Amino acid sequence: MKSASWSTGDVQPAERFAYWREAVCQTYLPLEPEELSSGYFDGDLKSISGASLQLSRVRTIASVVRRTRSGIGSFQDGSFFANLQIAGEAVVEQHGTQTLAHAGDIVLVDTNEPFTIRFEQGCNIICANIPGDRLRRHLRQVSRRPASVISGCGAGRLASAYLGALAEIPEDFDFVDDLAADQLCALLVRATSVGTVVTPPHSRQQHLLQRILTLIADELYNPRLSAKYACHHLKISRSRLFAVLTEAGLTFATRVRETRLNHSLEQLSDPRFSELAIGEISRRCGFANQETFNRAFRKRFRATPGACRAGTAAR
Repeated sequence: MKSASWSTGDVQPAERFAYWREAVCQTYLPLEPEELSSGYFDGDLKSISGASLQLSRVRTIASVVRRTRSGIGSFQDGSFFANLQIAGEAVVEQHGTQTLAHAGDIVLVDTNEPFTIRFEQGCNIICANIPGDRLRRHLRQVSRRPASVISGCGAGRLASAYLGALAEIPEDFDFVDDLAADQLCALLVRATSVGTVVTPPHSRQQHLLQRILTLIADELYNPRLSAKYACHHLKISRSRLFAVLTEAGLTFATRVRETRLNHSLEQLSDPRFSELAIGEISRRCGFANQETFNRAFRKRFRATPGACRAGTAAR
């Protein structure tokens, strides 16, 4: 069994991405990584290899990995990548089709064909590098081209669990890698043969808009939620944030306020929260103080929070 470990942590910032590109190409085959955070990069990669299968754990900040015609021309071995998405999302493009992978999905790409995988929220995956002859032998049983993203239930879920479990037994990998390669291939083919439902990605602009709105919904309780906070967590510029919202006819502050007010109205109308003080509800919805909350609530709903709770406000 062979093992390797790469990390940019001890590398000078200006040299990190060049170091990372070398790590990727030495671990796999000619790929073309691309950084999305200009001037800064961070990542680590740990791999183990047996006679039949290579497994690696990869983590980076926002980035892209590509396989181009040039790279294929310089080296190809027919292998496939089966990447288990541990966290975040990835936009996958191969064979002229784009699909969106969520946490728990498996991204399956053929390295004999160009592909692009975009990790705008950072890369956090377990990658199985499967020799092409093993998987292609199984894929002959499938009449159509396999999906690039395997998700859902049944064999897809089982394949995800199996791949995750393999990464937890590095000390025994030598004893099981031939069996594991066959079983993983069989699971992947079964998952693609029954058909999987994948979520087609929106345009890049729409995808980013959804991420912004999701962050606002997830962080509405946080009184420090601001445009600066959102840019930091989404790893985008302030101008990019405002441009995406403006195109959708929104502003950041208005969206945050409306989301908080709508959430507070739901809680005031819910009998389960009848014993919860109005001040506590306002705090839970991210308002700095009850006075600010009361003023905003009256302006939005033309009634006081207490009146809405009592059921006397006209809806």
